[in-house]
Amino acid sequence: MTIDLILIFQMALGAILATFLYTIVGIIPGTDETSVIVPVTAVLVIIGIPLPIILTFFIASIVTITTTASIPTALTSIPGGVMSTPLIESSSYLKEQGKTSSSIRKMTIGSFIGTVVAIPVSLLVFFFVYLIEKNTNFDIKGNIAKYNGQIFLIGAIVLSLLNKKKIISLLAIIPFALIVVFSRKIHPIGGTPFFLSITMGPLLFSIFMLFFKKQRQKATVEGNKEITIEKEDDSNYNLFNILDKIEMKKSVISSILASLTIFLSPVGMTLLIGDTLSSNIKDKEQKAFTKVSIMNAISNASYLAGIMISLLAFKFPLSPAAMGPGAIIFNPDNKFFELSFSVSLIAILIGVAIALSITVYLSLKYSNKMTEIVFKYIPQEAVLTLLLSLVVLLVYLDSGFIGLLIILAISLLSGFLSKIGVSFGVLFMSFYASPFIYELLMRIF
Repeated sequence: MTIDLILIFQMALGAILATFLYTIVGIIPGTDETSVIVPVTAVLVIIGIPLPIILTFFIASIVTITTTASIPTALTSIPGGVMSTPLIESSSYLKEQGKTSSSIRKMTIGSFIGTVVAIPVSLLVFFFVYLIEKNTNFDIKGNIAKYNGQIFLIGAIVLSLLNKKKIISLLAIIPFALIVVFSRKIHPIGGTPFFLSITMGPLLFSIFMLFFKKQRQKATVEGNKEITIEKEDDSNYNLFNILDKIEMKKSVISSILASLTIFLSPVGMTLLIGDTLSSNIKDKEQKAFTKVSIMNAISNASYLAGIMISLLAFKFPLSPAAMGPGAIIFNPDNKFFELSFSVSLIAILIGVAIALSITVYLSLKYSNKMTEIVFKYIPQEAVLTLLLSLVVLLVYLDSGFIGLLIILAISLLSGFLSKIGVSFGVLFMSFYASPFIYELLMRIF
């Protein structure tokens, strides 16, 4: 596929749309990156949007949501998403000290650094893999494709061992894989409905639990929650002096580390690297500023590098970011792997450039106002209901009514497993490994 000016214009338009959409979604508290990105990406694939435009839209979505999700955390101590959870302690302290505006600025520049650093690191990994293949005649991508079942099974086991609920996660792998295989034997179901069933599982399970009186009483909230949002700090600032030299240096180092450890949990690495690199700082306020800068850099770097390295170097979902939010992109049926290196890279660079330009400006200038508008006028329930409706429609179009019933049952199971501590990564790996696990068990028994 060749890229012309019209396609570039369409890609830029897609990136702008994604940026504004996920700026709003990112500020909504409690939204999970996977559950809000996968359904929209799936819609774009099904309606036949050209792949470079979808990839640009997706990259802009990733960059935007990982940048803006920290804003409500800084302003209200309510995490905007899963990746914002590690920020709560430091951002709450800075809020108490009246340093919210400075906190948001440092978070935003941290995200900027993480995104920018992830690109050259990912390209270095790509060229390293390319040189190995060229000079040794060892086909890395071919061998990965040949042994992908074994790799996914090992990946599921490794992710389970890295999880807090190790035993439960390990025990879930084979049953979940077999359920996937038998579901497909009962009724033909494509890959996308299974991805959607996993990502929307926690939401569906939470809704299902409301049928039980005790759970309904627990979930019932009366009245409005009072949330204080500080006024904008209109003081002038220099974009390049928002982070001091130590914060800048540690943000770059943490971004490199996060980009090279993409196969590990992004949340876990955010906590580990963030705590490690800030542990020697004695001043409490300086430590909090450094941590929020580092953690935002890690969040953006791990997500973008996880997508880029998996897509460009291996054409295989190696990272939780690729298996979670990128599930549709890394579904072989959708043929994103067939895009050339140059087309994929141009799509990534356009998505990153547009998303960063808009989100950094809006975050530094209007973060308080945006948060106030979203909290007042855009209820989380409305967004989640819209996404749930999209999921039901997509599954029905792919698999019909019987397939929809099967996927709803698997979604409830996924939600239950997620509730008791099995991560999305383990479930996605189990899904990918399901044909190999079934064949292996058939050989044994």
